[in-house]
Amino acid sequence: MPPPNLALDQVLAVVAGLSDAASAAVFVVGDGPEDLELAASYELPEPAAMALAPAVRNPQHPIARTASTSVAGYDVRPTAPGGPALRTHLPLVSRRDGSGQMVGVLALSHEEPIPVDLRAVLEAGAQLLAAIIDRRP
Repeated sequence: MPPPNLALDQVLAVVAGLSDAASAAVFVVGDGPEDLELAASYELPEPAAMALAPAVRNPQHPIARTASTSVAGYDVRPTAPGGPALRTHLPLVSRRDGSGQMVGVLALSHEEPIPVDLRAVLEAGAQLLAAIIDRRP
């Protein structure tokens, strides 16, 4: 995991709070969409983080699919048992120089479906997270 980034951690906590997420994580894209690294987490227990990090390297994992397709997935049933009932995965796309470049994925775990009117707010949070990732050293 890269060194902590206070801005990334703070924005992640706000986004997780807005969505009533039980836990949340930000994965950054390395050399390719299948190369995902856990960059920040919110209320994600260490054993879950340790299991999730290698799981997202599977191209069929919902977080990996979001990284490769840049398509958000709302209220998805988890692929592994345990934890909250639903997952939401949002692409983190940098808009530097007017072009879109995938820089990561925001993953939220929650019990209730995300209300449609909250999705735009979460997507704005995802844009902010992408900008923070794009500007880190």
